[in-house]
Amino acid sequence: MRKKIHLRSKNRLSVLRPINNVAVFVRFAADFGIGSEELLEGSRIEVSELNDPHRIITTEQEIMVGRRLAHLVPVPLIGLNLGQHHHLISKGKLGMAVMCSETVMDALQLIIKYIDLAASYFQYNVVVEGNKGRANMKELLDDDELRKYVFEAEVVSLHTICSMVLGVDQVFQKMHVAYSAPDYASRYEDFFHCPVHFDARCHEIFFDASVLTKPLRHANPLTKKMLEQECRQLCERLDENATLSDKIRHELVFSESGYPTLSQISRRINMPERTIRRRLNQEGMSYEKILTDIRRQKALEMISAGVLSMEKIAEKLGYSETAGFYHAFKSWTGTTPIKYREKSR
Repeated sequence: MRKKIHLRSKNRLSVLRPINNVAVFVRFAADFGIGSEELLEGSRIEVSELNDPHRIITTEQEIMVGRRLAHLVPVPLIGLNLGQHHHLISKGKLGMAVMCSETVMDALQLIIKYIDLAASYFQYNVVVEGNKGRANMKELLDDDELRKYVFEAEVVSLHTICSMVLGVDQVFQKMHVAYSAPDYASRYEDFFHCPVHFDARCHEIFFDASVLTKPLRHANPLTKKMLEQECRQLCERLDENATLSDKIRHELVFSESGYPTLSQISRRINMPERTIRRRLNQEGMSYEKILTDIRRQKALEMISAGVLSMEKIAEKLGYSETAGFYHAFKSWTGTTPIKYREKSR
């Protein structure tokens, strides 16, 4: 009897990631007549950098471009369609290493180990018992607006990669999705070729675990070893290139419950407050400046989207009173939130 196998990827988003996903966003947007400069506006990413395989960006920058893509391409199926463009080749060295793996299990272990290079927004918890396999996908991005879009893009990408590796169309036996069925729910089964159940307790994929022992046709142990070494070096580079400002900003942007104080961040990254302030000062930055910049950016995004009331936006940005938000917004932009929304429309 086959022993139980349990694989789990890291439980938090990385501060930095390769530019690969953004390059996919730009190619996808071009199909809708959206230019690169328009899509990258405000992201601090230059069009010329899209062809640089060594360019790394912050996860926040990638989300900014992804959100802009969702707004500029108001197509209900955008997440499902976008996921098809995130195939093995789009994953760079990691995708090539997966293709050179000896078995499906080897490929799966590689992806779990170097999940940062896959630019995922989920923690994967894979359990195999006998021929039964299931993969739980825990959301690492707390964003109601992008939730469905991000899940669709990732799970279609996963299905596309598995189909390419296995050479078959049906790789999932069934799926559980932790949100209500969208208007186009019937299209899910067209993409995944299996039953899909909505309003589930969590995102979960069920599969036939016997495929894990299947040998891959492009297996090349020597090339895989070389590529895996490059994947390891790239992951180390992602860690080494993250400035303290990047790390503090990451903690603030991706906090699940409001903006953490400097004291809370100090405990999370295991660094004394005094040291944090000194090193940020050396980078020409401060905790207060970073927090103000994040609030300003999020305020502009939420006001332009035109969905939330000003009171709700003020609450999300951590202001106890709407008047405080209005005062801050005017100091940032020289105008009021209402006038800014009218201009955006």
